[in-house]
Amino acid sequence: MSDTLLKNTEASGVFHLSPARHDAIETASQRIHFRFLNVAIVGPSSAPDVLRQIGSALNFPNWYGANFDALCDCLADPDWQPAKGHILLINGLTRLRRLAPEDFATLIDVFQAVVDARRKLNTPFWILIDAPARGIPTLPEA
Repeated sequence: MSDTLLKNTEASGVFHLSPARHDAIETASQRIHFRFLNVAIVGPSSAPDVLRQIGSALNFPNWYGANFDALCDCLADPDWQPAKGHILLINGLTRLRRLAPEDFATLIDVFQAVVDARRKLNTPFWILIDAPARGIPTLPEA
């Protein structure tokens, strides 16, 4: 994984990352001093379940309402988990994509809004998901 790519705020975004590359991306994040966040979605995968699990795994504040707007607010907040950059790896979204495609699409839209907000602050924010989906590119190797 290229450090130059990860440090490039304009290149950051929402990408698919195969499980075989998870260790490499975590190692790269440590090397460049980015905050690496890992969320594993387990069990039932309705949107409320997924949003609760994300909030719990990321230690969101008490006001987090486990809804799409609150997710965007928390992730886009520059005071939440301050760092030179972030890599958020989310595993377990395949079930949500299959059972609730509209909610999955909304979640991806929220993730993209977060990346865009962080881009304006010149802070790379990478959101990597294990669920391949139409419209979500695979993270480049270099």
